[in-house]
Amino acid sequence: MRRYPDTETKGTGIGAYSDMLDSMLDENGVDHENVYFKLSTDEGYLKCLRLGFIRPPLLLRKTDCQIYHATDELCCMPFPRIKGKKVVTFHHVSKNREGRSPLLLAVWKIAAKRAVKHSDAIIAVSRQTRDEIVGKLGADPQKVYVLEHAIDPVFRDLGGPRGKIIGFVGTLIERKNVHGGIRAFKLFTEMPGTDGYRFVICGDGPLKNDLVSLSESLGIADRVEFTSGLGKEELLGLYNEMVVFANSSMHEGLGLTALEAQACGAPVVFFKEAEIPAEATEYFVPSEDEEEFALNIYRLAMDGEYRRSVTEGASFGLSPEEYVRELFRIYSEVLGKTFP
Repeated sequence: MRRYPDTETKGTGIGAYSDMLDSMLDENGVDHENVYFKLSTDEGYLKCLRLGFIRPPLLLRKTDCQIYHATDELCCMPFPRIKGKKVVTFHHVSKNREGRSPLLLAVWKIAAKRAVKHSDAIIAVSRQTRDEIVGKLGADPQKVYVLEHAIDPVFRDLGGPRGKIIGFVGTLIERKNVHGGIRAFKLFTEMPGTDGYRFVICGDGPLKNDLVSLSESLGIADRVEFTSGLGKEELLGLYNEMVVFANSSMHEGLGLTALEAQACGAPVVFFKEAEIPAEATEYFVPSEDEEEFALNIYRLAMDGEYRRSVTEGASFGLSPEEYVRELFRIYSEVLGKTFP
């Protein structure tokens, strides 16, 4: 039970996770079927209603599976009417609109409650997300499993020279705090030897116009570049050009793009007060405020030896083989027998 597949030029973390699960099941010879949910209103509310809330439940009535796995909580609306064993993956717990329409936020709250109440197992992508599911949503801690993402092997350090690029990749919504990243970059541009450095912001979202306006008001519009729609290979190239990944986000269930950048050899700067899982930030460089954020970017950009010391040995998560092994262990516990 998943969202429609990402296109090459329009991807999301949840879409990448769903694609990963689909591939893992294929590679391990597991007979499975995808039921797709259209859960965005980018093509209108009527299409979202028909393909997200009417058609999928009708299809599910005709299925008879050992186990139903919703790859995110918004796919859990039909859970009360499904008799089989049910698993859901939570990527983070929403605290506010996060760019969603008010209607979809209300739907998320209903879906999250159904996911918690009617699932046999809940997969959290981090210990922090597990604690939020238990503390904020009242989930039974005995059925919540922590299973960290496997980073797509395509994201790797290519070993080439770094460009004069400070980067960010993510949706342009409030909790990503890209405003803070731009203000920190402004401070960075006032430091000696920073001529030619650009801040490349890859992503789209409801705050884009505000962010463009902010860069203009700070007088750095010519050094802040907005882009979106990058395919996986293009994103790999961007990560490998970055001298630093500016992770300005204030709340993440995990924060996949920062970890992808780290896997590609780009050091990550973040705010110490941000609610990001400790296991994800183990190799990140912490900052107290925007001024220290800028200073950390500066040191990493200018001091190659220090940059290497930060990135050397940095790793995260399970290999795809380890991930699928742990996933099948959870399935086995839910079913009470060995899976597959």
